[in-house]
Order: sequence, then structure tokens, then C-alpha cells
Amino acid sequence: MFIDLIYSKPIYGKVLDFDTEKLVSSLHEVDFQTINQPGLDLSKALTTGISSNLNILDEPKFAYLKMILKKEFDSFAKDQMKYKNDFEITTSWLTVSKKNEQSPFHNHNNCMYSGVFYLQTDENSGDIVFENFDHGRFFLEVEEHNMLNSLRWSITPVNGMFLIFPSEVYHKIAKNKSNKTRYSLAVNFIPVGLIGNSGGDSHLKINVEK
Repeated sequence: MFIDLIYSKPIYGKVLDFDTEKLVSSLHEVDFQTINQPGLDLSKALTTGISSNLNILDEPKFAYLKMILKKEFDSFAKDQMKYKNDFEITTSWLTVSKKNEQSPFHNHNNCMYSGVFYLQTDENSGDIVFENFDHGRFFLEVEEHNMLNSLRWSITPVNGMFLIFPSEVYHKIAKNKSNKTRYSLAVNFIPVGLIGNSGGDSHLKINVEK
């Protein structure tokens, strides 16, 4: 007997050795904005804010963090997924969730993988929640949820945790029920160079320009 998890969506997580407190202490200088997020009734919910700079890792003071996150992603791409292609960061931004703030379900376009690095959290400051909206042919109740039967999967972040997941996967920030402000950094990745077989009819070469 065996079970193969075919066509699965990998979620990679690792707690990195990084002083998040030192970085959080400098975030008062960051300009945050609240955006109109589809699917969330602004009259009933407070929304997570994001930095105005959507290439935040290109700022000199974040250069060291960019190097660390890129190195970890490359390890995931090469060692776990066995990809031959290199990857580049496209966009990156900070998020802030104060008490009772949250985000709606969303995914990210024009990228292959997305990541979240958690800077300040506690157990009640808001899980990241993944949702599979393809319910298949039948919607059945289960005695116990696991990775084989779950349509929703939640992860409680801790400081220094770096998550990587396919960009098409829908996810949201759950409501912050803590008095602690939740800070995280989001980043998107895209493969570069030759995509596909050079002898095929749909190959192309990707270069990232900002």
C-alpha cells in the first residue's frame, strides 16, 4: 500500500537565524498605506497595511536581508525542487497588521513563488491561512483533517520564520487578535533564463528589469 501526493502544492518553512527585533525597531521610518482589497468589506473589517515601496528589499538597509532570503530560496529551488533555472526577486514589500486587522484571500500574479518572512508576531497576531477553492466533485465532512483531505491549511508564524509557496495558492492574513502589531515581509520570485526546451514551440527567455 502507498499514497503518492501527486500535483501537491509545496509549502516550505524554516526559522532563520536573524535578529528581527533590530529590524522592527527601524520600521517607524517606513511609509505604510492601506489599500482597497477586493473581497473585504471595509465597513466591517480593518485591513492590513503594506509599504508604499513595493521593492523594499532594494533599499540599502535591507540588502543583508535580501541576500539571506535569496540564499534560502535558492536552496529550496535547487535542493528541494531540483530546478535548473536561476530565480530573481521581482517585488517585495512590508506588511503591518495592528489589532483586529486582516487581509482577504488573494494570490500573486506574474511570479512563480511567493514568500513571507515574519518579523514580529505572537500566537494570536494572525495565522497565514491557505485555501483550496477547487472543492472537486463532492464536499464531504471528515472525522479528522490532514494534508490529504483539507481544503484549508493554517500556519501560526513565529519571528524569523520564512515561508515559500506557489504564487497561485490563495492565502490570507487572519485577524490579529493580539495587542502586538504583526510585521512581515513579502517577496515574489520568478525563474529567469531559458524557460522550456529550446527545441520546443513555446520556449522563451526571461530577464528581470526594474
